[in-house]
Amino acid sequence: MLLVWVLIALLIIFTIFMPKRLTVKENIIMFPIIGYFAWTAHTVFGMMLDFVDFGPTKKVELTDWALVTFIPPLLGILFLNFKTSKYMIYVVIWTISSFLIELLLDIFGYMKHSEWIIWYSIPTYLLAYFSLHWFFQRVIRSL
Repeated sequence: MLLVWVLIALLIIFTIFMPKRLTVKENIIMFPIIGYFAWTAHTVFGMMLDFVDFGPTKKVELTDWALVTFIPPLLGILFLNFKTSKYMIYVVIWTISSFLIELLLDIFGYMKHSEWIIWYSIPTYLLAYFSLHWFFQRVIRSL
């Protein structure tokens, strides 16, 4: 459980001290939007279909709530705030980073995959990062 809190603390520190490309308004808008999709995915795949469990019990505990509420939005905001000219490589790097975080959670026993094979996460992260970029550019930037 300590791993979840350390990850959240590190991501908050990175988010605070990183060079910003997004405005404060865009950051504030994107945080709950990404959080909504993270909670929707967790509800469907984690709770309804029971593909994956977080923590020592099947109940949603404080660390489960913190993981789903903070880690995906913070990763998404970090992803959107960095500039790059090589977009495909950038998405692959963030996909690998997200996969390594999931792998760490699995290795430390915090995340248990039942029906979900961990390798399924790679195309899921690719799709998520491409969709996030598209959504931000087409919807949020046009506000």
